[in-house]
Amino acid sequence: MPKKANDEKMKVKSASLAQANYTAAAALVPARYRAGVTSADWQAPALAGQALYVQRLQDPDVLARRAKNIGKVSDSDWRSAADTKGSPIIGARMTAAAPKQQANWAPYRAALESLTLPPKTADPMSNLTNRAGAVVQAMVNTKKSVG
Repeated sequence: MPKKANDEKMKVKSASLAQANYTAAAALVPARYRAGVTSADWQAPALAGQALYVQRLQDPDVLARRAKNIGKVSDSDWRSAADTKGSPIIGARMTAAAPKQQANWAPYRAALESLTLPPKTADPMSNLTNRAGAVVQAMVNTKKSVG
């Protein structure tokens, strides 16, 4: 029987060539990523997709796939990847993010600074409820107000 035109086998790069191409692209990606980021709009499309996001997170197939994929990575594999990928860069990223961290922390700091705690009593449980509860309530209120 003659071979039909649409029966042609798909040509796929070998695993070693695909890996070599991927590795070589690592040198090109940072500049391309930066160029893409500078022209991208993310907020409006992300907000527009909120309903779909909620819907997909309620899909049993999506949840099953998540669980299956989490199950593929052992704690030791995760630790190793986190150590080799995260440890070398986390300090520099924290330093770069320090101004934003302080700006985001400012309303919480202000709420704590303005908080007047009730006087201590002889009852440690009352102290816990009244004093720590006031701190927690201030943080909850601040979180609600800043979003």
